[in-house]
Amino acid sequence: MKRKNNNNISVNEISPPAHIESLSNGPVGNETKNPACIYAHKKHAVGSKIKNRDGSVTVCTEDGTWQN
Repeated sequence: MKRKNNNNISVNEISPPAHIESLSNGPVGNETKNPACIYAHKKHAVGSKIKNRDGSVTVCTEDGTWQN
């Protein structure tokens, strides 16, 4: 029997240390087919944002990196 993994990713807003709130109304892609960024051991879709403690925002980009 083949095991099926749930590899869906969503656009999220993240507040450190690891508070994650989904901004999309459901999955926007699949982590094996779409670019994603990693934060707190989880994958987040392009467009996800980290609201840093200093007030700056870091965004997940198409190349899978977090950019200011």
